[in-house]
Amino acid sequence: MLFSEVAARAAAFLGLAAPVRRQFTFEPDSVAYEDPDTGLKFASYTSSRGIAWRVAIPEDIPEGDKIFDTVLQVEAPVDVGWAGFAWGGHMTYNPLTIVWPNGSDVVLSSRIAYGYYSPPEYPNAEYRVVKTGTHVNATHFQITAVCTGCSRWGDEDIGFTELDPEYDSTLAFAYGDYPVDIPEDPSSTFGIHDSLGHPVFSLGTQAKNADFASKIEKL
Repeated sequence: MLFSEVAARAAAFLGLAAPVRRQFTFEPDSVAYEDPDTGLKFASYTSSRGIAWRVAIPEDIPEGDKIFDTVLQVEAPVDVGWAGFAWGGHMTYNPLTIVWPNGSDVVLSSRIAYGYYSPPEYPNAEYRVVKTGTHVNATHFQITAVCTGCSRWGDEDIGFTELDPEYDSTLAFAYGDYPVDIPEDPSSTFGIHDSLGHPVFSLGTQAKNADFASKIEKL
């Protein structure tokens, strides 16, 4: 790995830079995955804990601000307390999607972190949980959700950051094995992560879906 990429990853983790975009030749950490429930194509990464994080985006991206809906699917063992996904590739100052099991249901919470403590709720990313692709069985839970507000974040004071749909991007995950404090409450507090990672997702080659809007509307 080049030193420049190591530095970029470190800066992204600390919240000092936009998601790392690879414009040189390296194998991504994600693989192509077509979901049998929804029919969507995802860039998918599975951690050593057996948690899969999957991202789907439209094939046609608007010019300019590149504001577009995304789909996140998380599949995890039922003994995982909570699983989180960071759209900016680091913990702070970017949309966080936190999910956890609650009996036969799966709870999703939109968060943003401003420091290394339990992150507050984040109203600027809105989610629609897709029943097709969301379920719990004896071994795993899975949730699929459409996000409006996960492809661009920030404000006029600090500037805006965009998820780049063309290049490989370093995103981030974390999980905790201990359950959240109030599982039925989307605003519940929860403990520090047990592990985290920064996989590279190939959004441009693995995650794009033709007729994206019409497909997710039907779900």
